[in-house]
Amino acid sequence: MNTIWMIHCACGAGLATSLIMQLNAEKALLKLNRNDIKVTHSAAESIREEGADIFVVGRDLAYRFKHFPRVIVINQIMSFDEIYENGRDLLLYKYGKNDVMAYVELSPMPDGEFYDVKTALPTRRTFIKNKNPVWTKNLC
Repeated sequence: MNTIWMIHCACGAGLATSLIMQLNAEKALLKLNRNDIKVTHSAAESIREEGADIFVVGRDLAYRFKHFPRVIVINQIMSFDEIYENGRDLLLYKYGKNDVMAYVELSPMPDGEFYDVKTALPTRRTFIKNKNPVWTKNLC
């Protein structure tokens, strides 16, 4: 087996889903004391086979990567740590390492049945320091 130096996570737009996968991978590597492996994320269309040792993608993109030698296909990607309300919007947070977290803001669709991703970005934990979550993973 070859040495692993780089893991790359990809999703359709290169924003929320790939960032969440990156944070999950970094958290797992931290538990394994593997700080020598770099984890990155981007949109699937920008990926080249030689760009990483392992690629992590959602099930919806598995067909694009079937010819790549080392691909991990994730069935359930979104597992957030906390959810906050901001008016009608939902703010989802996933904690990563070194005080970094992923922030995803969802806005209700006009029919009110579904939510659409309004924005997604990495941020620091201080971004939510004075807010109380409506749901926390640890409480379930």
